Amino acid sequence: MIQLSIFNFCDWWWLWWFLPFLLGLLLGWAIWAKWRRMYEDAQAEIKGYKASIKGLEEDLAACRKKGSDYASEVATLKGSLRERDNQIATLKTAKDSPQAKITQSIVTPIAPVMTESAASAAPVQAKTSSVKADKYTKLKSDNLQIIEGVGPKMESVLHENGVHTWTELGGKSNDDLRGILDKYGDKYRIIDPSDWPAQAKLASSGNWDGLITLQKGLGSQTGAETDSKVEKVMIKLGILKKWKENDLKAVEGIGPKIESLLNNAGITTWRGLSETAVDKLKDILNAAGDRYKLADPGTWPKQAQYAADGMWDELEEYQDFLQGGKNPG
Repeated sequence: MIQLSIFNFCDWWWLWWFLPFLLGLLLGWAIWAKWRRMYEDAQAEIKGYKASIKGLEEDLAACRKKGSDYASEVATLKGSLRERDNQIATLKTAKDSPQAKITQSIVTPIAPVMTESAASAAPVQAKTSSVKADKYTKLKSDNLQIIEGVGPKMESVLHENGVHTWTELGGKSNDDLRGILDKYGDKYRIIDPSDWPAQAKLASSGNWDGLITLQKGLGSQTGAETDSKVEKVMIKLGILKKWKENDLKAVEGIGPKIESLLNNAGITTWRGLSETAVDKLKDILNAAGDRYKLADPGTWPKQAQYAADGMWDELEEYQDFLQGGKNPG
């Protein structure tokens, strides 16, 4: 009997080791199954999030396109409003002038009788708009860098993809441009081209006031008034001149040395120069020595008056009329 018990124990001892192993295996499988379900649920949830994100991105792209179209319309309307304000201001000036004769309908102002001094200033006032238009004709339609967001590298990318002119860029959709940028890696994917077509359409149609208004709106996040991209490009190309406030060198005929002489004499602003008599300016130059006697300050106060009043188109027209800062007459 004892021998049988020993035999049975020796024959079944492995069960005592196998049962814990089996229990551990079952427990591990149960845990693995639980985590497997959690993983699958998480994957399904992520897939749902990705689908939602894609839908939101499509909605955002649609909103950006609408926003770009609306911004273009607003810029166009603002440009038209600005032109209308200029027309009204011109009519009001003519109406208020004691020498002006205006018809009752105020459709077309009759040319006023002008004094000799007013007549000499008239060509400057009359040519303001044409001079402004002539400036923009110097911009070539293949200069894509006038678009806010397009620099030299981006312009090359657009050229490589068949976009060479404002008209071609204006005909592209946001998806078209997005497809071009995505080909060039991650650093181009963060760029938002949604407003480029609207800008290009304004440029190709010659609506420069609208384009400038739109670009200043795009760059207004800082709250500071800055030049638009098209103005910056024109300044860089030398089409537009830009001077620091009260830089007397904006007056043709004044260089760094003469500016220093005037500053030492207490003339440090455009307004101050405009209010200085020509004879006093001559005295300042004569006191500085013979080398300055050839300088003619006769037009400096008038030029400074234009600068002080911010009448840059009139100043440029007047300077084009001058010869070396001197009145040719």
